[in-house]
This record gives sequence, structure tokens and C-alpha cells, in this order.
Amino acid sequence: MRIEVIGGGSLGLLFAAKLAAAGCRVKLVTRSREQAEAVNKKGIRVEGRTELTAEVPAIAFGDAVNGLDSAVESQARLILLAVKQTALTEELASYLISSMENGAALVSLQNGIGHWEKLDSEKARPFMIQAVTTEGARRLSHSEVAHTGRGWIRIGRIHAEDTEPYTEKTPQLDLKTVGDCLKQAGFDVCVSKSIERHIWSKLLINAVINPLTALLRIPNGKLPETSDSLLLMRRLFEEGRDLALTQHVTVEESLWDEILEVCRKTAVNRSSMLQDIAAGRTTEIEAITGSLLGIAGRTGMLMPTHETVYRLIKAAEQSG
Repeated sequence: MRIEVIGGGSLGLLFAAKLAAAGCRVKLVTRSREQAEAVNKKGIRVEGRTELTAEVPAIAFGDAVNGLDSAVESQARLILLAVKQTALTEELASYLISSMENGAALVSLQNGIGHWEKLDSEKARPFMIQAVTTEGARRLSHSEVAHTGRGWIRIGRIHAEDTEPYTEKTPQLDLKTVGDCLKQAGFDVCVSKSIERHIWSKLLINAVINPLTALLRIPNGKLPETSDSLLLMRRLFEEGRDLALTQHVTVEESLWDEILEVCRKTAVNRSSMLQDIAAGRTTEIEAITGSLLGIAGRTGMLMPTHETVYRLIKAAEQSG
């Protein structure tokens, strides 16, 4: 299967390498030419939970959209979107919409909610697939990534009611085919008919772990080790759970145990928000905590703990 992975961050490198090693024809689209050149020269090296090196052709996004790709293969049947919400520009959104309208299935690995609104198109809707994953990874260099924690992947259609493709050029990929492809690469994948529940679960996992690790400057595994940070985690979880109920989404108490398990399984992982704060970059706080606060504002619900960590992260961004 021809697959295009967009994003050369930790998850992009991990998925591109494992899919290529499993025999898929993978192309990696990176933000910079420098990274594309490094991957083309060295391949992608994965260490940690997974050990492998895979040859993956790479091209910078600017060169791809300007038609400078020398590859003669036809368009990818599957696109994995592995960029942060902050990187979903109008140019990238336009590229993705065009690809879907021409028959490519798009699987989004992004955190938070709201990105599908930027990609909405009637012709594209049958090809929109959301993936929710707890895989842990940390980018070590342009072409190296550490697989820091094995997790799971849940996939489901954003617009389940739109089942017929709008193009005759490329047959629509069904969820089973996409799932089988990811399973072949060694991922734990399940197809879900209630992807919204998984989206909320992952959103709350991120909203509990990421801001606190960024503010405390600690890896995931350290977060539950003190009573004060554990109390903050619990309050963030309970506020998010109560908000989900206002949206007719039931969050089971078992998600709290899963949050603690994620911290354990990715103990050495430095969350992406921590990495962004440390590097002085804009974080995904708007797509994660900001999205929760937006819903809370529309429903009249107060979320004081989330509001506090949101303001602290925004202050840290401005001071960094």
C-alpha cells in the first residue's frame, strides 16, 4: 500500500519506519529540507521498545506541494497526519482536502479536537478517519526516534454516515484495511464504532498529563509520585469527566487507572508540551485544554483547575 506520512516528529518517524519495515511503500513529508535530506541519507532509526532501521524516501512539504517530488508512483492511498495542531496551516489543510477529494483516506493522529473543522469538505468526508493512540515516542534527531512506550490505536470514521466515495479514481479504503495495515506494522489496533468516546478519553489523558509535566518539568513517570501532583491530576480528570457528560459522552472511572498506567508505561517520556516549553515553542495547549475550556464556556460549566493550568502554560509560553 502507498502511504504518505506527513510530519517528521516523534510519531511520524515511528509510524513511517514501522510501516516501511512491514513492507508498505512509505513516503515521509517533513517540514524542513534538512530533515528530509537526513532521512534520505540515513534512513529512520528506531530504538527502545522497537529496534529497527528503515529506508524511507522523504521530501520537504514545500517541495511536495510545488511539484518537486521526483517519485513517479501514483498518489498515496493512505495519508497519516502526524503533525501538531499548531502546524496545521491553511496550505497544509488545502493539500489534505485536495488529497481526500481525489480518493486518499486521511488518518489523523493529532491530539485535541477541532482540527477536522479545518479539513471539512463534503467530498472529503467519506475519507476522514480519526486515530487515537497511546504510543509513546521521543524524537532523538532528524532521523532517529526512541519508542518509549507501547500503547494502542483506535480508529473510526469522523462522518460514519457518509459511506459512499465521491470519486471513481481510487476505491475508498475501509477501516478494516487501514487497521490491518497498521497491525502488520506491529501496532495494537482496533476499529471503533464509537470513536468520539476514544477521542474524549485521549483528550482527557493529554489534558491531565501534558500541562502538569510541562509546568513541573518532569517526565511522565514522575507525575503520580507525589501527593500534590496526584491530587492535581485527579481534579483535572474529574473536571474533564464532568464536562464530557454534558456532551453526552460517558467517561468511565477506569480511565483514571488508564491515565496512571500511561504514566507508568511512558515513565521516561517527556511529553510534547514539556519539550515545547523547554524549547520556547508554542504548545498545543489551545487544542487540548483550550478546547475543553471552550466547551465549558458554551455550557456554562466552571473548570477552575483546567483554567489555572491553561493560564500557567500560556504565561510560560510568553516568558519563554
